[in-house]
Order: sequence, then C-alpha cells, then structure tokens
Amino acid sequence: MGRKILEPITINGMEVPNRISFGPMLGNPNGEDWEVTEDTIEWFVQRAKGQVGLAITGTINPLKEVFEENHGLDSVNGFPHPLTFHNDSYIEGYKKLTREIHKYDMKIGAQVGSGGLKGSSESPFAKRSVMDLLLDLDIPTEALTLDEIVGIIDEMAQCAARVKEAGFDCVELHTAHGYVSLWGGFMSPLTNKRTDQYGGNWENRLRFPVETIQAMRKAVGPDFPLFVRISVDELFGPDGVTIEDSLKYTIPAFEEAGVDCFDVTMGTQLHNPNNIPPLYVPRGHFMYIPEAVKKVAKVPVIGVGRILDLEMAEKFLEEGKADIICLGRQLLADPETPKKYFEGRPEDVRKCIGDLYGFGGCEESCAINPTPPNMVASSEVGKGADKKKKILVIGGGVAGMEFARIATLRNHDVTIVEKSGKLGGNVDILANTSLNYEFRNIVDYLTVQMQKLKIDVSMCKNITEEEIFQMNPDAVVLATGSEMSITGPAQDKLHVMTHIDALKNIYTIGKRVVIQGLGYGAELAIELAEKGHEVVIFGKATEIASTLGMLRRWWVVKRLMPEANVARADGDIPMSAPENPKVMINTKLLEVTAKDVIVQNGDNDETINIPYDNLIISMGRKSNNQLYEILKDKVPEVHKIGDCKKTGEIYDAMDAANKLAREI
Repeated sequence: MGRKILEPITINGMEVPNRISFGPMLGNPNGEDWEVTEDTIEWFVQRAKGQVGLAITGTINPLKEVFEENHGLDSVNGFPHPLTFHNDSYIEGYKKLTREIHKYDMKIGAQVGSGGLKGSSESPFAKRSVMDLLLDLDIPTEALTLDEIVGIIDEMAQCAARVKEAGFDCVELHTAHGYVSLWGGFMSPLTNKRTDQYGGNWENRLRFPVETIQAMRKAVGPDFPLFVRISVDELFGPDGVTIEDSLKYTIPAFEEAGVDCFDVTMGTQLHNPNNIPPLYVPRGHFMYIPEAVKKVAKVPVIGVGRILDLEMAEKFLEEGKADIICLGRQLLADPETPKKYFEGRPEDVRKCIGDLYGFGGCEESCAINPTPPNMVASSEVGKGADKKKKILVIGGGVAGMEFARIATLRNHDVTIVEKSGKLGGNVDILANTSLNYEFRNIVDYLTVQMQKLKIDVSMCKNITEEEIFQMNPDAVVLATGSEMSITGPAQDKLHVMTHIDALKNIYTIGKRVVIQGLGYGAELAIELAEKGHEVVIFGKATEIASTLGMLRRWWVVKRLMPEANVARADGDIPMSAPENPKVMINTKLLEVTAKDVIVQNGDNDETINIPYDNLIISMGRKSNNQLYEILKDKVPEVHKIGDCKKTGEIYDAMDAANKLAREI
C-alpha cells in the first residue's frame, strides 16, 4: 500500500491526520431526548481507536419544531430519531463527546440538517415541504412560507454556532439524497415546484442552501471549517440534478458562499435507494463523481462509493480522484479497518458484504457486525470467561466460526467439527454467484481467524454421538445449518435440484431453467438469466425477494419487475416486465413430467406447461437440528445457533453466534 493515505490534510486550519473519513450515517445512538449518551460516545470512540482520520456524525436536527412534534415517538417515519442540537441545553453532552474523541488522533464534525420530504407522517412538520410527492403520507404536503424559510436559516446558524462551542472540529450542511434533506429538495428540479424566488431556475433553487451556508459561515466565523454534503448526480437523468448541473451551478455557488470542503455523494431516495449501493454494484463504482468535482472545485473533496479496502482507497487518492476517502458501511463492518491496514494485517479486516440486511432500516447495524453498539469486529470483546470451558462446535459455517472466534478470545477451549471439506457452509456456496461474490468476504475473514487463533478445526468429519461423548465437552454448540428439501410433485424426479445443489453445480445447469420460489430464487433467476439461461421463476406468493433487506430488495425487484411498486413488490406483473427471467406470481406447481413443469395460475386457474432442462427448488428451508434432541439430556450444555436454531439470514446467524459466545 502507498503512503498518500497516511498523509495529513489541512482544511481551513483543521489538520486531519490521514485521508480516511467515517461518513455521516443515520441512526447514531442517542437517548430518549435525542441527546448524546455513553453509547453515542462509544460509537465514535471505536472508530477513533480504529485510527479513522475524520468522523462526521449522522444528521443532527437543528430545528425546535421538528423535535417538539416528534419527541416521544419510537421512530420518525420508520427511521430512528436523530441526535438533536436545537437549544443550548445539549452543549454539555456534545462537549463530553468531543473531549473523549480528542483523546485520540481523530477529528470529528457535526452534520446538521432536516428531513424535508422525509419527515414523520405523524408530525405536522411533514407538511412543510416543497411539494406533495411520492410519499404515502396521511396528510398533504405544503410549501414552506417565506417566513418559515427565514426561521429555518436562523436556526441553522444558531446550531452551527453551538457546534463550534461544543468543541467539534467542523460543521457540515446536509443537502444530499433528495427528500432526506430539505435543502436537497429545494435544489432538485424533480422536487422543487415553487414559483417564487426559491423555485424555477438554478439560481433560485440554490438560494435556500446558499443563504443557509452564508448564515452558518457568519455564525462560526471565517476560520472554522464548513463542509457541505451534496448529491452531485441524483441518478435520475435530466429530470433530476445531473453531474453537469452540479459542476456548472452548485459547486461554484457553494464555494462563493463559504464552503471549505465538498463531501460528495450521489443519488436520491425518491422511488429508490440508489445512493446506498448493494453488493451488486462494483466496488468504487461512483468515484467518477468526486473525480469530476475535483476538476472544478478549489477546495478539498471527499469521495465515497462502496470502498472496502485501503488499497483501493490509496489508488483513488494517488489518481487524484479525491482528497479524502469516505468509508461508510465498511466502518460498520469493522471499525478498526484503518488500524489493521496501517499495521500491515489487511487479512484481519472484516470486509463489508454489501447485503444491506442489517442496514435496511438505517439503524447503523450490520449483517456481519450486528450486536449494538457494533463492537463485534473489535478485538475488545470484554473480559475473559469466569470459567474456562471445553466447547465442541458442530458445523463450520459462519455461525460456528463466529462463535468459535469470540469464545476463543474469551479464553475458552474450542474445537470445530465440519462434515464437508470447506468452511463457510451455505454462505460460501452462495458466494459462487457473481451477484453474491462479496459473501466470500466474511468466509475468508473467519477462516483466517480460525488459523490465527489456532482453533482446532476437523474437516470432512461427520461426528457421531459416541465420538461426542468421548470428547467429554462442557458444552456443545450446534451450528449445523439448514437445508432445502424437495417434496410434492417434484420429489424423486430427474433434473430437479435444490437451490444449494444448483449453486454447487451451476456450470452443469441446462439452458431452460424453471425456479420455484419467489424469495430465495429471485437472485438466482437474475444470475442464471445473465449467464444466458432462459429462466422462468414462479411461486404461490405475490411478493418478490421478500427474504432480502429493504434496500437490497429494491435492486432485485427493479430487475425482475421494472414498473412494480417496490415498497410492496407485489400485485400484477407489468406488461413491460422482461421475458428473461419471466416472473409468475400466485402460481402453484401441479406436476413435473420429463419435458414440462406444469403450473396453475391462481388468478384465472389457467394451466401452463413450461418446457425445462432443470427445475430448481428455492424454498422450504428446514433446520438441521436432529442432534439437539439426542444430546440435550446427555451433555452439560447444548446450544443451537444460526439456521440450526431458526432459519434466517447472515445477520441472524452472526448475531446469535456472537451473543452466545459473549454469554457462555
């Protein structure tokens, strides 16, 4: 790895020790009154210990009205309520945060903003937006009055002054991602339909954010760093903000208003979450956006876009595509990412798998680091166990390995027995596809940790009951996973296989493929279609990809049903739906012959014969937990984790494994 990433950078007097930032994200831990808590502090301390150069908080609410109308609600329109800084009473809490952070060599900034169109549907403030657009609110939206705009600008300036007083190193205005930012809503022609001085042409649409920046600059003075987060390209084509628009209008206007750094992002959450790319999007895909901004901006630029490793970050820095690289979800997966790279042990980095499962509700959770306050990837797993135990783990999937990792760090004596010849279980098999190749990240990480921790792993061993008793363990942990079974009309038929068997033999699958199961089968249908197979996917359900997290599901549904209501992902298949894969909802399997899969449509009872070479069953997962009944009364402790306990996703397996390992 080169050295550019280790170079400090100075932004309006603030020296950042290296070129890695922790990006602003929703859902920072906070209290009932939206205040800083010990969890808030620990959240950022973990990244500071991980040698991040700069951290920006998730959006802090500056508006009294927003707090008063949403205070007491468990969430704000489905999202966790934010931190707030709408009056001086919160200053001491933030001072405690910044004092603690400054014990480490990390700078911290406060992002301030308000949700605009993305407010609470239970709150009258939700009406005070740019226009009635796209959201299923119970109340109509209304345009802000001129007096309200002036009031918001004043509150933003007051909040910026508090940020400085509280000891933050910089302040950032959030104007990105469309309707999650009031200022972004004003900037976009897609959402701003005003006819006064705050709507219409670019000068008018930029007036509100420019006046806000000017007021914030006046409040903090000329020598305090002022950032702005901006969606340079809303990815909506000419209907939204384009990269050309931003370079021509927004960047120069914001610089003139007093901005010291552009925190560059892309996309908008109107109709879609394309600003949060899942594992289907190549790593670093959006770095062309900060690169373009760098060519016209006179101030430093922060770039972002599914960057998982510091070798890639170093490459982008050397190429001049950004001045600082923002790591978001990667620092959820492993807060110690920079530290491990700087110490020359990149193999110890737990790389993000991009599945967006724990991240679906923007609660700052992570499928491979699920336990609040998300310290699982840290070496700090608490004190050792009160009593050292001899523990047998049966099953070497991700749940079994994660349990073994934490339990060993807590000084237990752990042995893993795996019946196959490879660790990783079903997750490793799922990683055989190009869509899910990032799943290999967690398998590789855990496999390396088994070696480094010198955990006894026996492969290709189908352990017997007698052998278990001979080992005389203090505890047995069953991580034996799950399997899909073939029942009904497809049972015992040639050319029929389960989802997992299909992935094991993906290069032997025939040209014409029929998949039963609209949940787990959705990604496989796309994968096979893109490999040139002719694919039909059907199921009795009316929902597509229901097993996936909300944000990842959007991408899958849009590929299978481009005009579907993604929020529900059900209903009639649009006429423009692609023929490959062909999707058939509300359809049941009647018969499997040598030539055809025969199904029946539930809407009109039509019987359809589908020619096939292979039928893949992508449904009916069942836990492999037979050993539990055998062992539960014969050994001191027996525990089930992962799919063995309850079929679920990677998040569920990792969470259960980690919690048990900390408790046992």
